Amino acid sequence: MYHLHRNCRACQYGPKPTPAGIKSGAGSDRLIEVLDLGIQPLANDFQDESGNFAGFAPLKVLFCPRCSLAQLSVVVRPDILYSNYSYTTSTSATMLRHFVSLWKDIQTDGINERILEIGSNTGKFLKFVGERGARQVLGIDPAENLCEIATRDNLVPTICKPFNRESAKEAAGMMKTCDAVVARHVFCHIDDWKTFVENLKLVGRKDTLFCIEVPYAPDMLKMNSFDQIYHEHLSYLTVRSVNSLLDGSGLHIHNVRKYPIHGGAIVIFLRWDESDISPVLKTWSELISENVTAEDWKAFAARAKEQQQKLKATIEVLLAQGKTVVGFGASAKSTVWINACGLTRKHLRFICDSTPQKQYKLTPGTDIPIVDEGALLRELPDYAVCFAWNFLPEIQESQKVYIEKGGKFIVPVPEVKIAG
Repeated sequence: MYHLHRNCRACQYGPKPTPAGIKSGAGSDRLIEVLDLGIQPLANDFQDESGNFAGFAPLKVLFCPRCSLAQLSVVVRPDILYSNYSYTTSTSATMLRHFVSLWKDIQTDGINERILEIGSNTGKFLKFVGERGARQVLGIDPAENLCEIATRDNLVPTICKPFNRESAKEAAGMMKTCDAVVARHVFCHIDDWKTFVENLKLVGRKDTLFCIEVPYAPDMLKMNSFDQIYHEHLSYLTVRSVNSLLDGSGLHIHNVRKYPIHGGAIVIFLRWDESDISPVLKTWSELISENVTAEDWKAFAARAKEQQQKLKATIEVLLAQGKTVVGFGASAKSTVWINACGLTRKHLRFICDSTPQKQYKLTPGTDIPIVDEGALLRELPDYAVCFAWNFLPEIQESQKVYIEKGGKFIVPVPEVKIAG
């Protein structure tokens, strides 16, 4: 189901290979363990009562002291994680605003009429840019269920394969010229970064802009958002680590922009070394010097433990008072919180979610059912834990009636608090 990860995927720091049967020396370089969330289920493995969960795996974070990349200690097989995937790109106003900002920034860097997206999900971003000036769009995604939605509902041509040498060559054949290659929240899902970069180069030409959108580790640490750590997210990225990865690759960082989406993300814009367009050094040179350390991660781990204890204690106090508590948003984040806290159906009667693929299934690793979003008004629980905290303002606006009727949200990030 998974294999152990020992060497940094950005700079290769870690124990040197030793002959079979010979134990590595005690002085060998090793990644530093900085956080342990225990044995956890796969965060998006939603199954009904008759289904079987794919399994459980350790959820530990290791830190590279050379380039500052944090990464999981295990790599779960991609076919288990992605062949039938339940996460779909949000259709919220928050996500739409992000699309507007990202597309504007991509267009600022040149003519962008032909767009390829790696990890295109249901094709919502490509549909968006296609309606706003892109002449040709093409997606690559390994999830058959999502590719079907992309082609059928959003009319986005999609190569239904993992991004590898084969699919890169296929894309290059279908899209003779490519102005921009976009990889939104997929890069940190990849184990072999060096091969990923080599495959990127197969679909780009001299003036192609490569746009890699990722969660930003320093923001995650500041926000106390440990719920972004799950088996799909293999890496927790700094600009310094990407700069180390690109050394000698033929690509360089052209620019970096920060966005508020998902609690803090960056887009790293890459160009070829022989590109005629100069890097925007002022924008990203400060980010490369951000000094994230193992001690910062260990302090974050301690705060995460305190958050888990506080959320569980808050729920148990409310239950003891006779209050009813549910969850709102059956995201991967909710799976991490629920399993880290040891919550069961005794703590949360159900979780509301608007995604049809998740409704009437169980939260991975637990007996907590997921129901439709309308259950919040039908049942009127006293409290709802807002696991989708990164969309809180929009949720509060959409659930005004629930709040007016006395319902309250428990918000777990950046600290556990109760809000209207």
